[in-house]
Amino acid sequence: MNHRTTFLDSTDLRLVKTLKRFATLNRICAVLLFLSTHSFSQSKDDSASVVWTLDNTSSIGGYPVTVAGSPFVKPFDEWNAVVFDGIDDGLIVQGCPLNKSSEFTIEIIFKPDSSFPTNAEQRFLHVQKPNMESRRMLIELRLSGPNRWFVDTHIRADSARLTCLAEKFPHPVDEWYHAALVYRNGKAAHFVNGQEEMSGSIDYIPVDSASVALGMRMNQKSFFKGAIRTVRLTRRALVPSEFLTVPASTASPGYRTKQLLFSDDFQQKNNNWVAECEEPSTSAVLVRDGKLDISVSAGATVWFTKKLSGNIMITYDAVVKDEGGIYDRVSDLNAFWMATDAKKDSLRVRFGKFSAYDNLNLYYAGIGGHDNTTTRFRKYSSSGENPVLKEYLDKEHLLKGNMHYSVMIVVCDGRTQFFLNGELFFDYADTQLYREGYFGFRTTKSHQLMDNFKVYQLSNEK
Repeated sequence: MNHRTTFLDSTDLRLVKTLKRFATLNRICAVLLFLSTHSFSQSKDDSASVVWTLDNTSSIGGYPVTVAGSPFVKPFDEWNAVVFDGIDDGLIVQGCPLNKSSEFTIEIIFKPDSSFPTNAEQRFLHVQKPNMESRRMLIELRLSGPNRWFVDTHIRADSARLTCLAEKFPHPVDEWYHAALVYRNGKAAHFVNGQEEMSGSIDYIPVDSASVALGMRMNQKSFFKGAIRTVRLTRRALVPSEFLTVPASTASPGYRTKQLLFSDDFQQKNNNWVAECEEPSTSAVLVRDGKLDISVSAGATVWFTKKLSGNIMITYDAVVKDEGGIYDRVSDLNAFWMATDAKKDSLRVRFGKFSAYDNLNLYYAGIGGHDNTTTRFRKYSSSGENPVLKEYLDKEHLLKGNMHYSVMIVVCDGRTQFFLNGELFFDYADTQLYREGYFGFRTTKSHQLMDNFKVYQLSNEK
C-alpha cells in the first residue's frame, strides 16, 4: 500500500501536477502553504488612529470624562490600567474620533475578572450619541462559567441590527486580551488577540456627536469587572497585522516568555510540516482560508520539522469540525511533543498508524479519544512502555464540535503541562524530563483546523 499523503490547496489545481513529481519520495511529502489575503483595507494612514491610554480617570484623549462609581488606576506588572468593580464603576468620555466615519476599527486591551453568575453580561465599550440608542456600537462579554468568557459585539443602525455572540470561542478570565471590532463596506467582524471569531453584514450609519462609555453601558448598566489599559479608535478598517498587540508574556498562565522561536499562521508557502497518514488515498492535509486543514479517514500525524529543546511553550488554535462532512467526527484532538527516536537523530517514517509510535520517547495528550469518551496523558519510552498517567471521563474534559480551542503545552524545569482554553488538564513532574524533540498534531478519523502555531523560549522567571 502507498502511504504517501496527498496535500491539496483548493485555490491552485496546479499543485496536483507538482505532487506527482514528488511520488518518488515514498509515502511522505511536505505540506505546501500558500498566502491568502484579508478583505479589509491595508492602507497605512496612521494619522487616522487615536490611542487612549487609561492612566487616569479625569481626561482621556483630551476629552472630559464623567465618572460613575469609583474606578481607579492600578499598577500591574506590565503597565498601569483603570480597574472597574463590576458594581457601579464606569467612565463616559465626552467625545469620539469616529464621528461621521463610514468605516472604523475599535480596539481595546483589557483584563476580565470572574463575577459569575451574579454579573454574567457585561458591556465594557459603548459608542453612541447620548440618548440616541438607534445608532451604536458595543463590545461586550458574557461569562459562561466561573472561569470562562466570550465576546459579544453589537452594531445598530436605525432598524438594522447585527449581533455576533461568539459562544463557541471561550477564553479564560484573569488574563490580558486584545479585542477589535472592524467595519467596512457592509461587513463587520470582531477579533480576539488578532483572530477573527465572527462576522456579519449590516448597512452601518455613522455615529455623530457620540461619546464613549468604558466599563459599562452608556445608560450606566451592565457593569464590567476587570481592568482596561488601552483603547484605539481608527477611522478606517484595519487588518489584524495592524492591530495593537498584547505581549505574549502577559497572556501565558504562570509563565513569562523570553523569545518567539517559531511561528506559523499557515498563510505563506513553507516546508515546516511533514505528514504521515495511515490511509493516504482517502486522506488530505491542505491549506485553506489561512488554516491547516487535516481531514483523514484513519490515523495521521503532522510533524513540525524543527527540533525543539530547553524550556519552551507551544501554543496553537484548533477546531474539531462537526458539520456533516465525510470525516467530521468529534474525537481525538491529540498531540505528541518532545518526540525522539533512540536509534536515530531524526524521526523515521511511521506511516500514521498509532501503534507505530510506541517505541519513541515522547509525551502524548489525547483529548476526546475513543469516540470522545476519554481524555488521557501518557509518557512514552523507547522500551515500548506508555502508561496512562492521568485520565478524565467527565463531560467537561471531553470535546465539543466546532468549538474554538486554544492549546498551550509547556516543558519547563522538570515538568510538562498541557492547558486547554486556559485550564490546566495535565501537570506532570518528571525527574527524567524529555528536554528535546519534535512536536506533532495527532488524530484519527477526524476533520480538524489548526492555526496560529507558535513556539516560545521561556524565561527562567515565572
